[in-house]
Amino acid sequence: MSFPDTESMVRTFLLPYASPSKVVTMVPAVRPTRFVRAFRTGGAAENRVLERAQITVQGWDEDTVGAFNLTSACREALLSNHTQMPLVRGVSEVGGLHFDPDPDTGIPRYTFTIQLMVRAAR
Repeated sequence: MSFPDTESMVRTFLLPYASPSKVVTMVPAVRPTRFVRAFRTGGAAENRVLERAQITVQGWDEDTVGAFNLTSACREALLSNHTQMPLVRGVSEVGGLHFDPDPDTGIPRYTFTIQLMVRAAR
């Protein structure tokens, strides 16, 4: 048994909810105007079958309204539709949605952090 790549799993899950925006795990060198970043920021195994993976999601856009709407759509999808990811057994929010402009550029973005209870793959 092995734990899945939760970053990749969440990235794939968020694609239809963020469309037509890109969903990435790292900020691209050539930054699009509007995109979502989902990346693992921690978590630990409960045992050899279950782990709590912590994922942070950021929605970037050229204005605060767009960034908020994009990030809110991703948050709602993860809280309400996480059962579409077969190995996810539950989700809880660890850090609520908040305004978090990029410190280097000032580009508007919103951020939240969730914890997924994930089952190992057989």
